[in-house]
Formats: sequence, C-alpha cells, structure tokens
Amino acid sequence: MDNQIPQQPKPNSPTPTQPPAPAPAPSAAAQPQKPAGVAVALPKDQSKSNKKLVIGCISAFGCSLLLFVGVLFAFLAFGSTDNPIFGFLGVPPGEVVNVLITIVNLIFLVLVFAAFIFVVIGIFKITTARKDDKDARRKGTMFTFGALAIMILLIFIWIFAYFFLAPKRTTAIKTPIITEPVKTTGLTAPITVKFDASKASVNKKTFDILSYDWNFDDGATARGNPQTHTFTDLGNFKVKLTITLKEKTTQKEQTVEFTRDVTIQNKTADVLIKADPQKGVAPLAVDFDGSDSKSPNGEITAYAWDLDEDGTFDDGDEATATYIYEKVGTYKVSLRVTDSTGALATNSIEIEVTVPDTPVPAITVEGVEGDELELNKPYVFSGASSTSPTGKIEKYTWDFGDNGKAATRSATHIYKEAGDYDVVLTVTDSSKKQGQVTKRFKVKAPAQAPLPSLKTTPQPANGVVSGQAPFDVIFDASASQDANDDIVEYAWDFDGDGKTDDANAVTSHKFLTAGNFNVSLTVTDSDDLFAKAQVVVKVDAAGLRADIAAEPVSGVVPLTVKFDASGSSYPEGRIVNFEWDFGDGAPPRTDASKVSYQYTAVGTFTAKVTAITQDNKRAAAQVSINVRPVPVKACFEPSVSSGKAPLEVQFDPTCSTGTVVKYRWNFANLGRSTDRKPKFEFKDPGAYDISLEVADTQNVVDTFTGKITVEAK
Repeated sequence: MDNQIPQQPKPNSPTPTQPPAPAPAPSAAAQPQKPAGVAVALPKDQSKSNKKLVIGCISAFGCSLLLFVGVLFAFLAFGSTDNPIFGFLGVPPGEVVNVLITIVNLIFLVLVFAAFIFVVIGIFKITTARKDDKDARRKGTMFTFGALAIMILLIFIWIFAYFFLAPKRTTAIKTPIITEPVKTTGLTAPITVKFDASKASVNKKTFDILSYDWNFDDGATARGNPQTHTFTDLGNFKVKLTITLKEKTTQKEQTVEFTRDVTIQNKTADVLIKADPQKGVAPLAVDFDGSDSKSPNGEITAYAWDLDEDGTFDDGDEATATYIYEKVGTYKVSLRVTDSTGALATNSIEIEVTVPDTPVPAITVEGVEGDELELNKPYVFSGASSTSPTGKIEKYTWDFGDNGKAATRSATHIYKEAGDYDVVLTVTDSSKKQGQVTKRFKVKAPAQAPLPSLKTTPQPANGVVSGQAPFDVIFDASASQDANDDIVEYAWDFDGDGKTDDANAVTSHKFLTAGNFNVSLTVTDSDDLFAKAQVVVKVDAAGLRADIAAEPVSGVVPLTVKFDASGSSYPEGRIVNFEWDFGDGAPPRTDASKVSYQYTAVGTFTAKVTAITQDNKRAAAQVSINVRPVPVKACFEPSVSSGKAPLEVQFDPTCSTGTVVKYRWNFANLGRSTDRKPKFEFKDPGAYDISLEVADTQNVVDTFTGKITVEAK
C-alpha cells in the first residue's frame, strides 16, 4: 500500500474541492476551422420557432381540410340535384353526388390515418423517454391521448357521415339503351327494333331493380327487358325507359328515365300481286299484275320480278309479266318495287302447278343442251320424255318448222338454212287425249371468229390516245360483231402484262403515271374463237387537276348540298383558292375546298369549281344537281268529326304538302267549294264522305277523303 503512487489529477480537470479553471480562449489563428458538411446545432429558440411553424402549418392544413369536408357535407346534405352547378359540370347529377361522397370518405380516411400516425408518434415518445424524465413522459402521454381522442372523434364523425350520406348515393347508368339495329334514325317502316337495357350499369350492392317500363311514343307500352317493338307509321318517336329502383338499406324507391329517338323517315310500299290463274295444270301460263301496288312516299318508279324462284329479280321490269311453268310444283313468285324516294318493298305469292289430265309432251335433242343448232348438221329429236296420266302414249307427230314432218318417237332432222324454227310435238295417249308442246331452236351458220371493235373516249389522234395524268379513258367494245352473235367474253389488258384487267364490254381506266401504254382487247365467242385489237395510250406527266364531289346530287327543294373539291391536285405547286359557281344564278364566290350550299329553286343546276394555283393556273370541274319540287299530297282536318244536326264544320287543308295552288272540295255531293278553308253545314243525320283534290302549279293532283258523322238531334 505504501508503494502505491497516488493518481495525479488530469490537467485542467477539476478536483472535488476546486472548481475547474476556465480554459483560455484560443486566438483567432488557433481556432480550428469547421469541416464542410458537418451539421451545426441550431440555437434552442430557433428550433422551437421551426417546430411551432410546422405545427401551425399542419394545424392550418387540417382545419382547411375539415372546413372543406364541412362544405361538401352541407352541399350533399342540403343541396338539390336541380342545382345549376350540375348543369355547369355537364354530367348527370347522380354521378356528381357519388363522386363527392367518395371524396368525403377519402378525406376522412386521410384524417383518421394522420391521427393514427400521431398516436404512434406519442407512444414512441413515451417508450423512448428516460424513466427519470417525468416531464417528457407526461408530455408524451398528453400528446398520445390527445391524438387518440381526435382519431376516435374523427371515426365517429366518419361513421355518422357514412350512414347520413349513403341514401343520397344514386345509380350510375351508362349506355342505358342498346338497340338493334344500332342506328335508329332514317328508318323505313315497318321495322322491328330491339331495345335492351341489360347493359345498364347499376350499383347492385346499393339498389335492387324493380321494373323496366317502356313507352314507345306510338300508343304502345311494355314492361320488362329486353323488348322488341314494330314501328309501322312515319314520324319521330321518343322511346322512354323508366327504371324503378329500391335502395336496399332504406327501402326507398326511386326512378331513372332515359330516352332514345327513333325516326321513321320512309314507309315501304304496299306490294299487291295479282295472278291469273294462280293454280292450274302444267304447262301453266300465268299473267302477273303488280300495278295496284302503292307507296305512301310517292309513286312507284320501278318493278322487278322473280318468276322462276331463283332468288334474282331479273324476270321482268314492268308492272305486268307473263311466265309459263312447265313442271309440276309450287312456285314462290316475288315482286320488288321501288318508289320515288328509292325505298324498296317486296311481296310474294305462290303459284301451284298440278299434274295435267292430258299427256305432256317433251322435246329433247341428243347431244344438245339449250336451243342452238348448227346448219347442215343432223340432229336426233326425241319425245321419249313425254308422259301421260294413263301411262301409255300411242302416237307422236313432229313438225320441224321448215316443212319437215315425222311420226315416230325419235326423228332425225337437218336444217338447210339458218334462222329460228318452232319445233312442234303432238302426242296422243291410249285414251285418245292429246298434248302439244312448242320449242324454238336457233340454227346458226358455222362458227367464225368475232370481229372486235375498240373505241375510246377521248378519241385517238393518229392512232394514239393522249392525255395528262391522272388520265381517264373510256373503252367501248360493244360494237364488236360475231357471225353467230354469241360473243361471251371481253378481256381488257391496260398495262401490257398479259393479264385481264377488266371484262366488261364498256369500261373505263384511270392512268395515274406518265408513259406509253399498249391497251389490248380480246373478244371471244361461245366456240372459244377469239380476235384482238389494240390502241396506244400516251400519258403525259400530271399537272393541275380539279375535282368535285357532291352529296346529295338530287332531292326535294330546299336542298342543301355539301361540295368537296379537296380531291383536286397540283403536283408542281400549291392550290390557293377555289372559285365556286353553283349554277342557279347566284354570283360566283371564292371559298375553301369544302362548302355547303342550299338550292331554293326547282331545276337541274350545274355546279362548277375552279381550282386556282399560286402561279395563277386554273382548272375546272363540274357536277349536276337535280332539285325536285315537294310532292303534292292532299290532306285536311275538320274542326269536328261528329256532332248533332245541324252540324257546321270548318275544313283546314294545312297538313297538305307541296306547292298547292288549287283546292276542290266535294261535300258528299251536297255541295262543292274551291276555297282553301271552307265551311259547310250538314243539316241531316248521316255519315258523309268528304273529298279534297289539290293541284300544284304543274297540275299534278292528289286526293284525300275523310268522314263526317252527323247524329240526330
């Protein structure tokens, strides 16, 4: 113990009884420099100031958020879906309300989450404070319980807001009505339209769909979904769908209405077919008459018959037609008519062809299909396909139309001269009943190669057709001839590659590039004999070209036409102006490449556009516009349609259409008038047919008849 050296105190360290001596202040030169990037502790007052600033910003943000929630809550709680704000937003009120409710819920979620974070921070402060630091633990506890109280309060307010705003949530329905056909404007009646609201997006967690109620605006209604409805009259129909919903939590019912416009612009014609006879034995010749067909849109302008049940309307283009049915069976005959608006309508009847009670002769020629025969060639004519109700034919008599005769079932005959010959076969059966059939054959001279004819528009000069690209040339081979008049094929090669580019007798081709083209025509007849013709087309480089398109090119007055000259081209420069002359006397005007113009007069007008380039070159194109008058249509409405005698009635023809200049009234032969709105008194009871005939400036007339019922006093 005596040898232990007492521990010397460290320099500058204080002893228990001696206070530490203050360290001498280092000189400025001896002070160490602060290394860059080392954080410097802020003064205590400045740290508290920054902390207050952060707390103040958070408090201001929270108060603003709560104020915003309060405004939204008041708007949703006490606002109305008729509020003009909804109209300004341009969306359905229900969608706006649903979005605002969602925003309120999201804000509450953010606030509750923020309060929860503060609770966690408070708990962290409590757990990290020293056990002997009571002040820090007390502040941490107060902070934690304050944040917890705010979080619980926000949760209660959120629950209250949720249950208060939930009934205000509405359905969100998109594309509520789907139709088939998709387009419901410009339709032609009668037409059946399918309406389907099954794709409507409904919040089925909140609402139950109770019913779908339809009003088709033509007197018909229906319930359920989907629905189909047939429109038979002209007009604009606003189809209304009312969906009844029930909110699951409150059991409160509400309705949502949607509409869909259906426009019936045309009505198909009533196609009436008369057949004389409609039933008979084979062969049966039937006369058809469709002239009684009528159209509410105007007159019938075209007829097309399908008499042979092949699905094509190529058996006649007149109001009447005749056809012979050779075989037994039931045939569907169809007539398709076109009215003055271009609308098509079709109707059908059945023709029944029964087994005859007389023998039915049949002519066949061995090795021949069809009705064409060659000159100076022997042919075997056979009646073996003839039939008889008794089952036995005893006699065959032939007349070949050139004084040739025969009396056997099969006979050989040679025609010495070309022409058309009627071959008549008469058969007699065992009951002495006769049947006769006539078949026409065309006898031709021996086959010869056809003679082609190649004409062009524009016409060639020195054998060459010249023009500037793009160059349109019309090629015409219709004048080509054949000794047997049986040309079956026209083959055009416009680019000299040996391939057929077109097969019509008359066709056109646009040459788009410059160069010399050898255009060839090959004409082939039914015997596969052919001949060729050629023409050279010289195409120069493209220059200024004007182009004009119009839609529509015809219609009733007033007619608005959209013109388009944007297809004009000038490869060497730029087109800067378009000069328009609409052909109705109005002065020309300079405008853009696309314009619309309304014709207010009736007639045929030539609209012309002139394309003007930056270097003042000009090129023109034109198109014809046909403006028709409004069809005259008689119509009137009586002031009353029934009443007790004596009954005075005022007649109003305002519903008539067209340029009406004459009115002729016939009051059931009790009186007549030419006034526009006449009055007439019916003195005696009865039912009276009132007719009105109207005429336009060209004396086109139309008649309408109505009925007035007069009762006894």
